[in-house]
Amino acid sequence: MKIEKYSYQLFYSTGLFFITTSIFAQHLSIFFKPPVILALCLIYLVKVKKRNALVLFTMMLILVSEVLSMKDFVRYFRVVNVLLSLYYFLNIILLWKSLKKIKIQFSKVFTVQLLITMGLIIYVLISVARLILPSVIEDKVFLVILITFFTLFVCSCYYIYLNSKTVISSSLMVAASCFLIVNILTALYKLYVFLEVFVVIANLLQIFGQFFLVKFFIEQHKLVPNRKDYF
Repeated sequence: MKIEKYSYQLFYSTGLFFITTSIFAQHLSIFFKPPVILALCLIYLVKVKKRNALVLFTMMLILVSEVLSMKDFVRYFRVVNVLLSLYYFLNIILLWKSLKKIKIQFSKVFTVQLLITMGLIIYVLISVARLILPSVIEDKVFLVILITFFTLFVCSCYYIYLNSKTVISSSLMVAASCFLIVNILTALYKLYVFLEVFVVIANLLQIFGQFFLVKFFIEQHKLVPNRKDYF
């Protein structure tokens, strides 16, 4: 379909413009991120027959939160945290369909792979939170809520990845990994130490993460449980 081809071309071109402006004209990047999100919404609408409005709503949430973050992260810190918390919470709801198909089993939740992975992730998140906490001490409750929902989201992603056919669920794993790095880098360069390379890497991985998350939701119905048991 031509419209599908054009929607991908639109995403690639807007994504390239966004990354280019974040490198050479960072103050203009706020105008180029919304078209990237809208292009992803178009891809979802074109590729999916049984559309879920919640997917599009979460895309609008991330669009607003990122625009506010780029405009003034400190000023809108509380609002951005609320929006992101809602974003990850709703994504967990969207992943519930896959979790039900795979079936949540305690024997598979407490596997060595998942426990080590989540242990490391929680350790890194807590370490970063301690670094930036002095700058947002009044909003620490919102930060804790965001970290909690984000951790649950990442845990759900990795659980699905470990217990399903990886051809489809690998997109989810890539998305979760990208979001993890993005959130850490964003917190560091916004509130701790500013490095331009952090901005570029975060913006690039943000696009990758959002693309692969949408890709997973497009292919979610094809997910097949993996019957292998992990030690």
